[in-house]
Amino acid sequence: MKKVILLLLSLFWASFTQAQSKALVACIDDHPPYQYLATKPYGTHISALEVLAEVLDKELTFVQSPNFARCVAMLKKGDVDVIAGLNKTAQRREFAFYAPFKPADLMKVISREGIVINTYNDFKGKIIGVSRGSAYFPRFDNDDTLDKISVQNDRIGFSLLLKDRIDLIMISPALLEIHYQEINNKKLKVSPIALEEVRNNTTFFGFSKRHKLNLTDKEILDKVADAYQKGLFN
Repeated sequence: MKKVILLLLSLFWASFTQAQSKALVACIDDHPPYQYLATKPYGTHISALEVLAEVLDKELTFVQSPNFARCVAMLKKGDVDVIAGLNKTAQRREFAFYAPFKPADLMKVISREGIVINTYNDFKGKIIGVSRGSAYFPRFDNDDTLDKISVQNDRIGFSLLLKDRIDLIMISPALLEIHYQEINNKKLKVSPIALEEVRNNTTFFGFSKRHKLNLTDKEILDKVADAYQKGLFN
């Protein structure tokens, strides 16, 4: 009887381990138009994650998070395997590695009426909304002289801007398009700040170094790089 129980436990564990190694667990937060939280999540980054699952021959599972910072914390612990759209930072290199899936979007600054941002120095003395857990570019991220206010996500940041609670936020043109009418109605200023030389020109998948994909890091990088070169994520 004891041998039968041990055999059953052994089979159960083998089945459980196999199921784990077949899953690709991705953390997502509310970040339109890239990620929309829903019963069936959707958005451009969701589509890229679906392609990633096919490329790695895995079954995609989503963990929905209230904000990006929580996703990063889960990636660090190895509770999830991947995040789409993780910018590189020195701190993150300790627990994550990266693979490209699309060219990076340009960045725009939206500011209150009367505030124009043309150069980095124009950030001085402004109240800036920054999405919790997001990395923009090294000079900005590491600048403690700026008045930066942490907000849950870009959507909350934009609502605070509409209420004149903050002076500016930085967002992608895709998000700008979504709020075009509100920007016009409120007479907000859109500034194409020339900071592209200090930003990543590629958008990356960030993989946890503690991932449970039953693949080596090199195998993952090679498979994703090949798919990227073939344009499969477009």
